[in-house]
Amino acid sequence: MRRCIRLAGSLFGLLLLAGACATNPVTGKSQMVLISEQQEVEMGKQYYPLTNQMSEGVTPHADVQRLVQQVGLKMAQSSERPDLPWEFNVVDDNTPNAYALPGGKISMTRGLISKMESEDQLASVLGHEIGHVTARHQVVSASRDQLLGAVIGVGGAVLSAE
Repeated sequence: MRRCIRLAGSLFGLLLLAGACATNPVTGKSQMVLISEQQEVEMGKQYYPLTNQMSEGVTPHADVQRLVQQVGLKMAQSSERPDLPWEFNVVDDNTPNAYALPGGKISMTRGLISKMESEDQLASVLGHEIGHVTARHQVVSASRDQLLGAVIGVGGAVLSAE
């Protein structure tokens, strides 16, 4: 009897997780999201300093930082999620790259900036990264990981109940 109760409880929890849907602010379609916007913002705040440090720190070139911040903030304000606490910076890594963290934290590398020939190219890369944040790509991915963990947990409960 206890096994049936554990199994029923596990299945009920799985159904609750499966029902955690939200509307994607970009596409308007329903998607599974287990992380609130507040949690998303906190994730970004937590990991942004660490990723900056891992990317050789923030570049000391104030004019480059200012340009990236100005262009990024202007674009973010016209995005689907203008109220996020957006932050933009350039890190001192020489590898051409850019990345977005949950909650509106976006970094570009000095290596990528050095290859750009116009503000339009800068805006293109920033728009791409803003798109990841507004569509909540990292949050959806983390939610999938959480659901997979729950499914594995239910599978373990079922196997141990037998």
